Amino acid sequence: MKPLYRYNSLLFIISGLILLFSCEKVEVASADADVAVVEAFLNPGHEIQIHITHQLVYQSTDTVIKPIEGLVITITYPDSTVTCISDSAGYYRAPIIPTEGLFYTMEFTYNSKVVSAGTSIPLKPVNFEASGTSITIGNTGGEPGSGNPPVQPVPLTLTWDNDELNYYMVVTENIEADPDPIFDTTKIVPFRIFRNTPDRTNTQNINPGSFYYLGNHRVILFHLNPEYEQLYNENGNSSLNLAKPPSNIANGLGVFTGINSDTLYILVKEE
Repeated sequence: MKPLYRYNSLLFIISGLILLFSCEKVEVASADADVAVVEAFLNPGHEIQIHITHQLVYQSTDTVIKPIEGLVITITYPDSTVTCISDSAGYYRAPIIPTEGLFYTMEFTYNSKVVSAGTSIPLKPVNFEASGTSITIGNTGGEPGSGNPPVQPVPLTLTWDNDELNYYMVVTENIEADPDPIFDTTKIVPFRIFRNTPDRTNTQNINPGSFYYLGNHRVILFHLNPEYEQLYNENGNSSLNLAKPPSNIANGLGVFTGINSDTLYILVKEE
């Protein structure tokens, strides 16, 4: 079983965009705050977890996103239906492990409306490889008086199979318990995580300048469904385009989507 730390980190990386659903940029007088916002990322190897909250209307007097409790949520997949368990306020869990290639449907009733969504679990990335196991930070060579110009660090090239032009996203995370920063962090402490934009590609370069910490990193390649790519591209890079947030939830907002991933490990070091 995959470590719980990795799973929680994975959900943090993927779910960061979902907060945009909670702040709909519409007139307060006409906005309906009592709309269910669903957040669920189905990942093989882990039970299905669903987070459901009220919509928080942009510029309203409310400042706290409120959970929706007491829901009866069912998950249906080929030949089976299970009822979710309420773990804590707004958090629900389906006691099943999703399987790649299968289609899953979520459904519950809220405010006399049936809220529903469906998604498939994409296949695990195939032939995910890197051009090396380490990457060097800083220029090499070019010592004063040597007559040789400095050599720029070489990017790390990632490749994988993508004959069907599906969506993929690369996420890189420092996994040291006490990471060693590359730059001065007295004013700003950078995140340990950075990612690229989801794209229909089969290669990605990671430049040495993208790293903020030395040491061991994991590079996660996510195979995504189109609903996540739409969420990222329409709202992921801006807080201004919130009037009609993308969603695959009928009678609600948010995203119910499947993801799958593979992981490589690299060492970031100084010359």
